[in-house]
Amino acid sequence: MRVRLDIAVLTLLVFAGAVGRLAAQQFDFAVPSDDQWQYPYNPDPPNRSPGSCFGTVGYDLPPFNYKFNNRDGIVVVAWDTSGTIPTGQGPASYAISAIRVTLTSVPNAQWPADHSVDEWYTYDISGDQLINADGIPRGQPGDTDGESSDTDAGRPIELFGSGFGPVHAYSTWSEFSFYVGSDQFFAAPRDPFPFVYRDGTEELLHVEDSVRGYYNSGLTPPFCGPPDSQCPFTPAPWAIGAPVNYTPGSQPTPFDVTFDVDLGLSDGRVLQYFQEQLDAGRVIVSVTSLRETTQQAGQAGYPSFFMKEATDPGALAPRLTIVLSACALGDGDINCDGSVNDTDAALFVGVLLGTETDSSYVTRSDLNNSNTRDGLDIAPFTQAYLMGP
Repeated sequence: MRVRLDIAVLTLLVFAGAVGRLAAQQFDFAVPSDDQWQYPYNPDPPNRSPGSCFGTVGYDLPPFNYKFNNRDGIVVVAWDTSGTIPTGQGPASYAISAIRVTLTSVPNAQWPADHSVDEWYTYDISGDQLINADGIPRGQPGDTDGESSDTDAGRPIELFGSGFGPVHAYSTWSEFSFYVGSDQFFAAPRDPFPFVYRDGTEELLHVEDSVRGYYNSGLTPPFCGPPDSQCPFTPAPWAIGAPVNYTPGSQPTPFDVTFDVDLGLSDGRVLQYFQEQLDAGRVIVSVTSLRETTQQAGQAGYPSFFMKEATDPGALAPRLTIVLSACALGDGDINCDGSVNDTDAALFVGVLLGTETDSSYVTRSDLNNSNTRDGLDIAPFTQAYLMGP
């Protein structure tokens, strides 16, 4: 099979089939249509600035016994793209090559920057401030207390997709929408909720309580255990915030934190999420952090960002940058450089043979949109190579 596959694809290389295209376009959205600090005790959701991101792991234990979501302070942002990027073209027609979200932090921040994902078991779930008190290796089956150790300081600021339901909906949610989620007394999933895709499926996994492992056990087949069971997990964020020119504890001026989305995550399903949203005319994301906080500690110890209503010196609203390339899913331009040529053929062969594993190349090699890369993709690639999409 591999020999026939090599011959079928390499035969394409005798033809000069490069197809020229238009250059990439960058679209910048300086002000969101809606931004909301999602927190149970936010008295003025549409006008509150700044929006803080922090976690409350351990507060559900004595003496507090609070029910707050693990990711308690969440910033939800929506941009109306319909006036700039035409809608209704079909998701696959939006050839997104890059997405960046930029938030501006309030000055005088003191939180340490963390550029890596922290596993769920690096949080002191039991609140005992001990490492491995239950004697079970961290992260292994039966580990219930987690660990209060982490190899680097701080906690990352993470960007996820925004899921909706059962109360709110993508088309109708706004910064004026009422809060749905846990509070001091009652536990409940967020709506909208930060999510990732379950591996190999299009099911949405709630991540607002990823350390405790709530709200995902009812999936079919079960995500973990029987209904209402706990299943802690570490979600792969779609982007991790990177502070720009930030000096913790010595930062008298505002500064940007950028989030560059990994469009290849979940086998390209993250890319499809944004394509679907551009098709509908509205891009929505959730920004969270599990940075530990204490009551009445002030906002300097955890990330806090200006919202669009802020009037402070140096305040900037959340921004969105989208780069649409000259290529689209299914057009054969595997490396998205504006032409279908010998380089794309070599990458395509590598993906089919399993020697090329770059997620973006793998995603773009599914030319028949079947969610697999196999011999059925050869014919459409041949057509793209010889004649263009």
